Amino acid sequence: MSSYTFSPGHDVVGRYRITDTVGVGSTAEVYLAEDQTLHRTVILKVLLPQLAAHEDVRRTFRDQIIRSATLSHPHLARVFDGGQESGSIFVVSEYMSGGSLEDVLASGRRLDVGDTAKLGGDVASALAYLHANGLVHGSLSPSKLLIGDDGGVRIGDVAMAGLRTMHAGHASINDVRYLSPEQAQGAPGDAKSDVYALALILFEVATGEAPFDAVSAEAMLRARINTPLPIRPELGTLDMILAQAAVPDPLLRLSADQLANRLSASVTDPSPLVITPASRSKPLLAHYQPSEPRTSIGFRVPSAEQIVGAGYDEPPATRFPRPQPARSVPPGSPAADARARARASEPYPIVPPPRRRRATIAVAALVLVAAAAGAAVWKSGLLTQSHTVPSLLGLTTSEAASQLSGEGLTIRVASHQRSATIAAHEIISQSPAAGSSAKAGSVVTVTVSDGQARVTMPSVLGDTCATATAVLKKAGVTATCPSTAVVASNRAAGQVAGVIYHGFSNPTSVPAGATVVLALSKGPTATTTTAAPVTTTTAAPTTSTTATATTTTVVTAAPRPVPNVIGMDQSQTFAAFKKAVLFFRTKGPGSSNGTWTTVVSTIPAPGTMVPYRSTIIVNVK
Repeated sequence: MSSYTFSPGHDVVGRYRITDTVGVGSTAEVYLAEDQTLHRTVILKVLLPQLAAHEDVRRTFRDQIIRSATLSHPHLARVFDGGQESGSIFVVSEYMSGGSLEDVLASGRRLDVGDTAKLGGDVASALAYLHANGLVHGSLSPSKLLIGDDGGVRIGDVAMAGLRTMHAGHASINDVRYLSPEQAQGAPGDAKSDVYALALILFEVATGEAPFDAVSAEAMLRARINTPLPIRPELGTLDMILAQAAVPDPLLRLSADQLANRLSASVTDPSPLVITPASRSKPLLAHYQPSEPRTSIGFRVPSAEQIVGAGYDEPPATRFPRPQPARSVPPGSPAADARARARASEPYPIVPPPRRRRATIAVAALVLVAAAAGAAVWKSGLLTQSHTVPSLLGLTTSEAASQLSGEGLTIRVASHQRSATIAAHEIISQSPAAGSSAKAGSVVTVTVSDGQARVTMPSVLGDTCATATAVLKKAGVTATCPSTAVVASNRAAGQVAGVIYHGFSNPTSVPAGATVVLALSKGPTATTTTAAPVTTTTAAPTTSTTATATTTTVVTAAPRPVPNVIGMDQSQTFAAFKKAVLFFRTKGPGSSNGTWTTVVSTIPAPGTMVPYRSTIIVNVK
């Protein structure tokens, strides 16, 4: 135990009693503790001395404890408290009895595509909430995804995110297993780095294998630089989504919010994700019997039995039998033996009432009178104060918590749901309603928006208007083919050359129920023809005729760079080449039947200057 700062039985700051040591990680010592004020089991983490020796790390840790304690999301482990004792800085967070996703993977289990998508959607929504509040995890891994009693997953170690990298030494394979390419090249982790790490985790959850593996940390980092995610058939519909979330270039990578929307759109089973922990050991909290539920709120008058003991209302003669005068019997006689046997069979000795019993009863009566008076005062409302519940609609949970704290109220997120009118992370509804009265300490439950439900756009490029409209209608999107949207392209006339939504070309996802415009092709137009009238004179000077001569003008344009489409899907690639006014030809798996999903490279390389309307070779997978 000498390697630990605290030992079992120690009371940290007089409140958190250490019950067990969990282990020592790369950032902190981890303890199981009992919150003696609120009577709950918590996790207490103490910053390692070698990190705590740096003032910038200490300052960052304190700031992140304060900021993370204000966060409230169903898939973020809650941070309760933080402090310092004897120079050691600690954070107190929620105890998750189900272990971690790392334990599940270590047991050899895999999740199917549906549960993997649910897991990714839950974690991605928490990351989006974290990023919206200005925080980045930076070291997401299966060991940081914790499992609760309900089988739900929550992100842990938010308050300690990024601390180790501030003064990092040699990194092991486990330290770099989920780092992004930009982190591998020395850049600090950002929001897109969290998305990349989650994509690698989901790949491993579904396939049972890490996408990039090597014998050393350096080789593992080199393997992922400029390398897309491997293709695995068991990923099914997740293959393209994870590939976009793990694009090596962070500028082309999905955001956490985009990833959450696409994963949610791919889920067909609406039931919540439930992960059975690797070992179903009995949770620590289950060892404690729950107290009797209260049937009323406020002061409860104690009974007479609670004050003077059971049996107070029994007749005195029953409780304390009056001793009878003993008759003199000769020792050794049958009567003496019978009396001895009777005394031996009595379960409790008969004890006369103490002389001070009357005084005790008098004190009990006074206590009852005082209790009744206290109950009357409580019921009159003199000891409580009512507050008017403010409107929280449209606020974020942190804004709402700040507003409620001034009214003596607290907030609890009851649920999340999609909304077509309320932006993500804002409150949709509340209970009690705004304007109602609530006593100090009451809880206001809220429902938080997860933003609009989105639909992953199926590829309709090259289809006819009727076919594309039917495909999109089945996906929940309305499509129109106006004559004003006809464009010149290398596709045959009448085929869909592009999809337009609110000015954006070929979006990968749109809100459910949205209306998009299908731009139909009028065929390729390499040249344009103009007609100019010319006048010719015949032999008769008084007669003139007008003839039409036809001239052809060839359209030319300056050279342009090859667009960078590496990591893009089909619709994004079409849009990029259309904008560049270039053509392309695909090579690789799926190129013959149009089932390819991701661009691997181009010939010439991105940025190379080529003539107008050149054809570029695009290697796909």
